[in-house]
Amino acid sequence: MRYKQQIRQVKSWVDVLTSTDIPIKSVAILINNSPINKLFVYQFNHLNIKTNTLIKQINSQILINKILNNNCNIIIVDKPSYILLQQILPYLQHNVVIVLTQEYWQPDWTWAFNHCHFLCQQDLP
Repeated sequence: MRYKQQIRQVKSWVDVLTSTDIPIKSVAILINNSPINKLFVYQFNHLNIKTNTLIKQINSQILINKILNNNCNIIIVDKPSYILLQQILPYLQHNVVIVLTQEYWQPDWTWAFNHCHFLCQQDLP
């Protein structure tokens, strides 16, 4: 049952993101849960949207450079990846959407990054 719920949630996030007015250039998926990570990759690749995903063995600076060089304008993050997100945030340009998959409401710390648009579970249909 839990896996079906996760599939629905990933599908809902993809639907929300693809229905925005922002054209998706590429997506960074910073999810530590491998099945969820793979679900996001599959869903976006099925829509011909390039994905950059978290690889535990890779140096964080290499991943940050990859995200920036690929002009990712959507970043999907779970709580264990917040440290990596904190490293990326200062380099991000305007019109970047950051999905905090495990937050019900937008945390207070997000208000310091007004150049980004944060989505949380309250934004799901």
